This record gives sequence, C-alpha cells and structure tokens, in this order.
Amino acid sequence: MRGLILTVSASLVLCQVACNQELDPDSRGQSVGYRRGIGPDEYLSNGERGNLEVTEILWSGSVTDSGEHDPEDIFIEFRNGHPRPIYLTGWQLIVQSGTGDQIRDAEYHRTERPAKSYTFPVRENGQPVYTNEYVVLAVKRDGAFPNADFYLEDLKLPRGRFSITIRDIDDRLINGAGDHTEDVFAGGYDLVTSRSMERVQLLFSNNGARNASWHAYSYNPWDEEHAERSSGVGDGYREHTFASPGQAATPDYSGNSSAGNYE
Repeated sequence: MRGLILTVSASLVLCQVACNQELDPDSRGQSVGYRRGIGPDEYLSNGERGNLEVTEILWSGSVTDSGEHDPEDIFIEFRNGHPRPIYLTGWQLIVQSGTGDQIRDAEYHRTERPAKSYTFPVRENGQPVYTNEYVVLAVKRDGAFPNADFYLEDLKLPRGRFSITIRDIDDRLINGAGDHTEDVFAGGYDLVTSRSMERVQLLFSNNGARNASWHAYSYNPWDEEHAERSSGVGDGYREHTFASPGQAATPDYSGNSSAGNYE
C-alpha cells in the first residue's frame, strides 16, 4: 500500500512539472497548434491543413471602363476557415508554372518544377484574418483593387498553367489551388471583359487542384447582385472587371449536384 502511495505521488509530481512546461514553438514539427510567432511584432500563426483556403484568383488582369487591359493587375483571395483568427505574416505563397508540354511537366512532377516563393507581408491594417473572413492579396495599389488587405508588387501568375501552394510559418502545407499540368480551370480575358476564377462551394472533395472545384465569376452588370459582389473592385474598373474580391463567390452553374454550403 505504501509503495502504491509513493508511485501515485511521484506521478503527480511528474505531471505537475510536465503540465507547466510550454512547448518550444519551433520544435513541434508538423503537429497542429496555436503558436507564438517569431517575428518582431510577436504575431500568432496557426498551422492546420485546410484552415486557409484559396477562394478566388483573378489571373487574367483588370480592364478599365474605357477598355484598357492590364494583365499585371491581379489578385488572390483567401478565406479563414479556422475557428480562431490567424496572422499570415511570414507565410509562404508558392507559384509553380507548367510548360504546356505533358512530357516535360511529368518530368517536373518527378523532380523540381519551375516555382517562385513569396512571403506574406503584414496585413495593411495590422489585423489578423478572422474566422470566415475573406482577404485579398493584390499586386497594384493604384490598380483595380485599392482596398486589398495585402500587396505583393512582384507577384506574377502564368497565363496558361499554374498551381498555388500555401505553407505557414512553420513550413506546414496548408492549402493549394490550380494544377500546373493543366490549362487554367476558369476565368480569363475575352478582349472585352476579365473574369476571375472562383472556388465552388463543395461539401465533399473540394480539392483546389481539381477542375470541378472552380468556376468563372458568373454575374453580369444586369444581375441585381452584381453591384454587391463586385464592390471590392475599384471605381473606373467595374464595367469590364468581373470579380468578387472580399466577397462570397457568385453562383455555380456547372450543374455539380454536390455544390452547397453548411447553412
């Protein structure tokens, strides 16, 4: 009986010591958790696969109301699906491009694909991305998206084939979009208007690397909801730049029976 009491007491002491220890934020490997940032502003960064989703890409550029096309005026939209707010400062955005040659793309798939990595800057307003909030990363402050949440002036997206990968500050894989071995799934410039590529709201198998997970912005100027959806597009661009930056996606008319939401 005495031995049992001693064993229980020792276990309690060990538990108390262990429970009071904090994990080193940089030694948790690929485990999931809410961790203290390593930046000078002590931002928080949570790495959990799927908690930040690429929800819209305007890869074909903007068009002014007078018809001037700027292929470099692009954006990528993200949505925080995590129950906690997250800071994206220091996260990685990796753009991989395809060649259009299936044999060469297969070689890249087995070895190293052409890629460029970008680092998320501090959000313009200094705030985290809140639960279910949409945020926009754009290239030009003086372009069609003057109210974007993040700006990366050197961000470029290939016109034909590309994939996007997001990794958090601990280099954990978070989410992706597109497929560098296939043509761009949706959207584009038709010499008059430019339409974004929006994520379909699928309840199951919503894989960003699948064609069925994307559709083109579906509203037109005569649609009642167009003004609200395109409110994130700047003045002087709304007649020919069709996108919904910072807003929920437009309806999907692809006929996919599994489309929907969690409401």
